[in-house]
Amino acid sequence: MNYSAAQSVVSRVLSSGLIGFAGGVITGLSPCILPVLPVIFLSGRGRVVAGLVTSFSLLTLAGAALIAALPIPDGAIRWAGLAALVLLGLGLIVPRIEAILEAPFSRLPQRAPGQDRGGFVLGLVLGTVYVPCAGPVLAAITVAGATGQVGWDTLALTGGFAAGTALSLLVFAVAGKTLTKRVAAFRRRQRGIRIASGVAVILLAVGLSFNVIGSVQRAVPDYTTALSHTVEKLVSSSPHTTSTASTTLGSCVGEALYSLPTGEAQDCGPAPALAGISRWINTPGDQPLTVASQKGNVVLVDFWTWDCINCKHVQPHLNDWYAKYHDQGLEIIGVHSPEYSFERDYDGVVKAVAHEDIKYPVAIDNDYKTWSAYGSQAWPSLYVIDAQGVVRSITIGEGGYDETEKLINSLLPERM
Repeated sequence: MNYSAAQSVVSRVLSSGLIGFAGGVITGLSPCILPVLPVIFLSGRGRVVAGLVTSFSLLTLAGAALIAALPIPDGAIRWAGLAALVLLGLGLIVPRIEAILEAPFSRLPQRAPGQDRGGFVLGLVLGTVYVPCAGPVLAAITVAGATGQVGWDTLALTGGFAAGTALSLLVFAVAGKTLTKRVAAFRRRQRGIRIASGVAVILLAVGLSFNVIGSVQRAVPDYTTALSHTVEKLVSSSPHTTSTASTTLGSCVGEALYSLPTGEAQDCGPAPALAGISRWINTPGDQPLTVASQKGNVVLVDFWTWDCINCKHVQPHLNDWYAKYHDQGLEIIGVHSPEYSFERDYDGVVKAVAHEDIKYPVAIDNDYKTWSAYGSQAWPSLYVIDAQGVVRSITIGEGGYDETEKLINSLLPERM
C-alpha cells in the first residue's frame, strides 16, 4: 500500500469514528434509552455504562456469527440476559443472594477495599437487552456484523458509537451519583437506594419480557429526529455496508435519509426483486410473493424489525392504509430484516405480527438480501412502487404520513 492509499484509509477510518461518535451521542439521548435509564441513574456508576457499551458493541458486531457458530436458539442470549437481570436485581435487594452471586468472583482482586464488583457485570448484562433506536449508524454496524463485512471502517464506526453512547449515558450516571450521595447520608437511606436499584432492574427485565416497555415507548415521540437527520446525511455519503441497489435507487435512498416525502412522485427506477426470503407470513399457505406478480397494483414495501420503536410508531399508519386502500389496489409487503440477533427468531416475528395486528404479507429477510437490493440504511424504510413496478417514493424513519398517503391516492387511479 502506497502512502496516498494509506492516507486515504486513515482518513476514512477517522471519519467513520467521528460519524459513529455523533450517532452514539444522539442515541444516548434518545427516547430509546429510557428503559435502562433508571438503572443507570440509580446505580450512579460509570462501570455500569462501561459494561453496557462493551457487551452491546460486541454482541452487535458478533451476535449473529456467535449464534450461527453455536447450537443455541436465536433469542437465547437475550433471555439469558433477562434472567441474569432478575438475579442481579434480587441480589441488590437481598444481601444473602448478592453474596451467593459474588462468591465465584471472591478471589478476584479489587482496586479498593469495599469496592462493588457488580457494576461492570450489571452493565455487561444490560448490554444484552439494550435495544437503542437504529439510525443509519447503528444499522451499518448491525448489518456489517451480521453479514461478516467487518473492516476497519466498521470497527471505527462501532468504537465511535460506543464512545458517544457512553458519554451521553455517563451524564445520567454522574447526575444519579450526585443525587444518591446526598440522599445516602444515613445507612438506612443508602440501603433504600440499593433496594430501589434492585426493583428498577427487575422491573426492566419483566417489562422487556412482556413487551410492556414497547407499549410505554410508543407514547414518547423521538425528539432527536432533527439531529439524527444530520448524521444520517453523513452516513449516506459514506456507505459502510454492501448494497446492490441501482445507482438511481441508491441516490433516492440518500436523499430520503435527510428529507421527508413531498407527496410528489419521483422516478427511482424499477423496484428490485425480493431476494433471499426464507419464509413468509400472511400469504396463502405461506407461499412466496413477488413484486413482479403485483404489477398492476400499487405496492408499499416496508423494511421493519419487531423490537424497533420507530417501526412501532409507523405501524398504525401502515395498518390504516392497508385497511383503507387494499381493496382499491394497494398491497403492502413488510420485509422483516432483523436489527439484533434475537430478532432473527421466526416465532418472535410471528408473535409481533399478531401483536401489531398486521394483516398484510410479511417476508423474513434474515440474510439481508432484499435489504441490500433496495439499498436500505435504517429501520423503518418505506418504498412506494407504482402499478408499472417503478419506485416512486422512499421514506426513512418516522413522519411524512400525510404526504405518503397523498402519493398512494395519486397512484391508485393509474392502475386502472
